[in-house]
Amino acid sequence: SIGKVVNGGGPKPGVAADSKEDNDRRPEPVVEAGNKVQVVHQFLNKVRPTLLSAASIGADVCALSKSHSQAKGDVQMLDIYEMLPFDNPDGGVWKQGWEITYDSEKIKTEPKLEVVVIPHSHDDPGWIKTFEKYYQDQTRHILDGMVKKLGNEPKMKFIYAEMSFFERWWRDTDQSSRDTVKRILTNGQLEIVTGAWVMTDEANAHYFATIDQMIEGHQWLKNHLDYQPTNHWSIDPFGLSPSIAYILKKANMTNMVIQRVHYVIKRHLAKNKQLEFMWRQLWSGDSDKTDISAHMFPFYSYDVPHTCGPDPKICCQFDFKRLPSGGISCPWNVPPQPIDSGNVAERARTLADQYRKKAQLYKANTLLIPLGDDFRYDTPFEWDMQFENYMKLFEQMNSQSDLNIHARFGTLADYFKVLHEREYQLPILSGDFFTYADRDDHYWSGYFTSRPFYKRMDRVLQHRLRAAEIAFTLSVSSAKDSKNFPSDELYQLLVSARRNLALFQHHDGVTGTAKDGVVADYGQRMLDSIHACEKVLAASAEFLLKNDKAVSTAHLSFQVDERRSVHDSYPMRVVANAKASTVVIFNPLAQKRREVACVVVDSPDAQAVSKGEPVVNQQIAPYIDISQPQLAFQPEKYELCFEAIVGALSFERYEIATTGAGKVHKALIQSSFSISASGFDTSVSSQDEVLMANEFVTAKIDGKTGFLKAVTPKDAQEVAVDLSFVKYGARGHKPGFRGGGDSLSGAYLFLPDGQASPMPADMNRFVLIDGPLIKKLFVQSNMLMHHVKLDITDRYLSISNAVDINKAQNLELAMRLKTAVKSGDISYTDLNGLQVLFGFIAVTFY
Repeated sequence: SIGKVVNGGGPKPGVAADSKEDNDRRPEPVVEAGNKVQVVHQFLNKVRPTLLSAASIGADVCALSKSHSQAKGDVQMLDIYEMLPFDNPDGGVWKQGWEITYDSEKIKTEPKLEVVVIPHSHDDPGWIKTFEKYYQDQTRHILDGMVKKLGNEPKMKFIYAEMSFFERWWRDTDQSSRDTVKRILTNGQLEIVTGAWVMTDEANAHYFATIDQMIEGHQWLKNHLDYQPTNHWSIDPFGLSPSIAYILKKANMTNMVIQRVHYVIKRHLAKNKQLEFMWRQLWSGDSDKTDISAHMFPFYSYDVPHTCGPDPKICCQFDFKRLPSGGISCPWNVPPQPIDSGNVAERARTLADQYRKKAQLYKANTLLIPLGDDFRYDTPFEWDMQFENYMKLFEQMNSQSDLNIHARFGTLADYFKVLHEREYQLPILSGDFFTYADRDDHYWSGYFTSRPFYKRMDRVLQHRLRAAEIAFTLSVSSAKDSKNFPSDELYQLLVSARRNLALFQHHDGVTGTAKDGVVADYGQRMLDSIHACEKVLAASAEFLLKNDKAVSTAHLSFQVDERRSVHDSYPMRVVANAKASTVVIFNPLAQKRREVACVVVDSPDAQAVSKGEPVVNQQIAPYIDISQPQLAFQPEKYELCFEAIVGALSFERYEIATTGAGKVHKALIQSSFSISASGFDTSVSSQDEVLMANEFVTAKIDGKTGFLKAVTPKDAQEVAVDLSFVKYGARGHKPGFRGGGDSLSGAYLFLPDGQASPMPADMNRFVLIDGPLIKKLFVQSNMLMHHVKLDITDRYLSISNAVDINKAQNLELAMRLKTAVKSGDISYTDLNGLQVLFGFIAVTFY
């Protein structure tokens, strides 16, 4: 899916109060064929020698070249997905499970059930409100209350995850509160879990940005609190990636807690008491070097009604924020009761029964009980009520020998200490937890493509930031004895850019699932950071080139060749003056690069000159702006492309000239309609097919639609391809729990109203620019501009699509590729840009 139009974010499915407990609808069974894990193993055995020749593959992956081909373990998710029917029978009070029972006499002789109740507050750095609005309205009150309550009550504990909010609060708070934080961290009352800037999305986030936002949080903790997190907390991202587990392991994490896993998978693991496991990378073989211990919540959500045990109606009665004066109530209409001497015995046994039933799903007789929800503990009332009532329940529960329970407040560190002390051998699991569904057929795959414009902007910022950091580092190194480089000012720009990129990795940021106003705030932050990185790049290039003895010391003033004026507009190319411009290309990689570079100029007579000599390979063509609704050449704009060779970590300088000293090849232009291209050879297509080819690949293009029809890699057979565009309608709303609305297809979910219908292609118009260095195909088709590129260095076609969403509502647009490849139901995908061993082709949709 390359484009999505939705009506403005809205509540997360399954989280809104009107629909979260409505789990009694069932999906159609999912029927799958073939053994995917066998195919993956065969593929690895076949291609491993070639893949491992790449110098960029890390040491862990290089272990594959020895004896590793697949994870050795107890649970392989690829097999589990094949095996399960994905049905949804009514399980009783635990709708998605079964009726849990236990032997009340047997439990008296078992090891004592250790129950660790963990107060927490899940604070989204942007979702319904912007980051700053959430901070002012709620988060600062949560952290103020944390300091006060934990500072005064040694038995109260708390965990906190989002360093973006914590850093914001730290700037505002007083020294006394900072001292209290250090004390409660030291004595174990407070635990910072994960310690990353945000609780990252795990499907759309690139591994670079994920690592960078973790570094930002960990470095802040080290600098201000001399603290290093050891346990990970990921309760709200919509599906879970083994890439994140691998990164966490490398960041010295030893344990992790996860929640949003398909309810059928949870049921299967719970039946086999495998909700706690060692998560191993799929490619790790029998090595335990990538293993990290994981604890999975068994039930529907991470809120109090779905965490104390299988019956949410009972568990809700032990969420003491829901007392009559707390502002919220229980949907089952049975409210909590303040605990006193008259009801403590009955209430403690009722809660202990839920704990015991939940414990039947785990083997080690240890129990992790979260006590919180979104933006909880923002009032003194909640801090007091949760603490006072649970302390009475713990005291009563622990005093009853027949219950054989020891319960108390704790942190993740407390829980995992008890778990590992019991020396229970955790099973080994490998694979991922996609795609997530929390009920029925509600698959949370809509967010894979929601708001693709901002997903692309995220990658642009990531690219700009990394290039700016490297250029800045080279400049600072060169300026050790110079006061001419404003390193302090520029460094602050980089810090701000890193933090804004980090903020967008939040699971309601890069996912595209926030409200419109929040998305605009994210977009403006990213735009500001792109501009900041461009300023750093320009200043670094100017400084380094001025200090290059081979370069003139005349004043230099640089700007990046792509300008973004507002956060929600398409970037515009800067037009260079063909009579007086300099192009500087920066290579931030550690190896020499040979690529085709293109700049927009104002003259068809422009050419690129390097070190006084015209570049040997260059071409010029009229310029087409793919952000425009109509396919046309832009007046007085031309695209000059030339072969650039730039050394590792180097700048290369090219002059734009109109001297005519060298030959610049004018590209040939073929079109499906008459189009003015003065001074260029043109023809109107009347052929059944046209070609795009270089020494590595040949592509056949349909002469009527402009769409791809066949690809022939070098020294291989032709593969027939039928490229087309299809659209899905969005399934609408229907009545839900307690008369509310059930949010269906949209920013989170992909729930179409039927099969895809084809987008007409009979009115397509296309232009093929055919030059010796680069070939570009532009197709105007209905509501989109389709663009295909192939230059002399490419071993594949680069395809992008610009979609006009202004006139569409609730439409899912997809580019469909039907090929002659007999792949059955097998497809190869990547996870976070890290698991690339399992992929053949990388296709990027803009």
